[in-house]
Amino acid sequence: MADIVPLYRWEVLEYFWGAVVRECRTGQWVSAFLKPKGTEVDLRGLQVEIHENGIEFF
Repeated sequence: MADIVPLYRWEVLEYFWGAVVRECRTGQWVSAFLKPKGTEVDLRGLQVEIHENGIEFF
């Protein structure tokens, strides 16, 4: 019998400062990619709020 693999859906939002990825099932932010170099910030497990002006960490 084959293992069951959960399929996650992601939502990508783009802002002038970069882009963020949210996992749709849980509503949690996963990653942020900052412009201009594409630096990745891991947001898993962090309480953040995403704004037009940037990322707010709590």
